Amino acid sequence: MKKLYMCTALLVMLAGCQESEMPEDKEVNSAVPESMDASIVIKGKVEPGKEVILETTVKQGSQLVNEADEVLFEVRKSGQDKREMLEAKNTGSGMYQVMHTFEEQGKYIVVSHVTAKGLHVMPEKEVVVPGHESEGASVHPSTDVSIGFQSNPVKAGNSSNFEATVELNGKPLTNADVNFEVWKEGSEESHFTKAEEDGNGTYLNKVSFEEAGTYKVQVHVEKDEVHEHQLQTIHVN
Repeated sequence: MKKLYMCTALLVMLAGCQESEMPEDKEVNSAVPESMDASIVIKGKVEPGKEVILETTVKQGSQLVNEADEVLFEVRKSGQDKREMLEAKNTGSGMYQVMHTFEEQGKYIVVSHVTAKGLHVMPEKEVVVPGHESEGASVHPSTDVSIGFQSNPVKAGNSSNFEATVELNGKPLTNADVNFEVWKEGSEESHFTKAEEDGNGTYLNKVSFEEAGTYKVQVHVEKDEVHEHQLQTIHVN
């Protein structure tokens, strides 16, 4: 009788362990990650030999992804096998950018390869690069934006006075949103400094440099339908 009681108690304990483990397993298996989405934008006027920005914005659900494992832009001309793979850098707000120059006219396929949080997406965009306008061809002044940039010589540990002069159709562009984006050549990080308008289409601010080296300066200009960039290279001694 005593042996029968002990066997019955042991069976009850084993059944209790099995019941307690089942909900935990079910809870672990029910976790499904949200899907990831990425979109491609080309910033700047697309012309043969002119540098533009390839940009992709990455989201997982409603959240912007700023810590992707890898973001690459694949660029190839339509109908050709030769392709370029360009590594993009994070510029904040879920955006990843790289500079690129389409050397000749034609159709190109741009694919953004995004790897983040164990997921991979590959949005694709077709880009048409027009031929150079011949003499006498009509010009569209409504999109004619010019950006002039100046800075004084810079030494490491000091700041430089940055100045951008912006014109639209030959006239000063006022009340625009102008920013100086600066990054050291070879670095993955960039810093933005908002420029203050000084009147007559001129925008100013000081930018500090802690280290010597070669730096890239991207002038961003935005107002209504205008969204232009101008890339510069400066040397800090």
